[in-house]
Amino acid sequence: MKASITIYSLAQYFSAKKMTIKEFIEYASKIGFEGVDLGYYWEDKEREFAEVPQWLQDNNIALSGYIVGNNFGSVVGTDKVEEEIDKTKLAIDEAKELGAKVLRVFAGGREGLSWEEGSNLICDCLAECTEYGKQNNIVLALEDHHGLAANSSQVLFYINKINSPFLRVNVDIGNFWSGGEIPVDGVKNTASYAAMVHVKDVKKVDDELKSVPVGEGDIDFTECFRILKDAGYDGYLSLEYEAKENAKIGIEKSIKHMKECLSEIK
Repeated sequence: MKASITIYSLAQYFSAKKMTIKEFIEYASKIGFEGVDLGYYWEDKEREFAEVPQWLQDNNIALSGYIVGNNFGSVVGTDKVEEEIDKTKLAIDEAKELGAKVLRVFAGGREGLSWEEGSNLICDCLAECTEYGKQNNIVLALEDHHGLAANSSQVLFYINKINSPFLRVNVDIGNFWSGGEIPVDGVKNTASYAAMVHVKDVKKVDDELKSVPVGEGDIDFTECFRILKDAGYDGYLSLEYEAKENAKIGIEKSIKHMKECLSEIK
């Protein structure tokens, strides 16, 4: 397994126009990441798409994955379903153009949408996009991410119902806690389906979960990484930095801890 970083770990820099995609790739390579997940923060997508392969090559870093911010749960039962499916299909096209093999997707949700009402409708959306992914040889990685895919049980409902090698899991280790599940348990339940992994740490403070740099929270990443390795996962471990501490400082703390944990399981 290798360490990568997802682009919204530095969202504040992109939002403030203080970093470009090229600079992100250079930064990730400089501090020791072996891959980057791209998506979202394009300034001139057509131009940047043409230049990304050279930027990656120049910095000896891989494109570890691609991401899309779809939300099927927000539109099921409305006339916006096809628009959200098309958004996801476009991301599949973009992933293919850049040479990514896997695309992170969401199930999503909205206030008041029950599991009974929404899960099968979301599954229909995922099934259509999974088939499109198959046609383009892109694996969709469904993240445990709030809404109606908040824990391993909900995520595996879609995986088992669609039953395709082109729909796997983005195992977001920190998100399991937000879904009411102990992270190690969530990883155990989903590791054999992993196509991507997001690494974030959280700490319980006064019964609330606080995002912190990896290694400063309550998650046992050595054990989580060991479970993934034992399940046969040999892909990227992609840092998703959400703590309030300065991102560059926190990211450098995080990769140090990630690599220490990996060294313990080799």
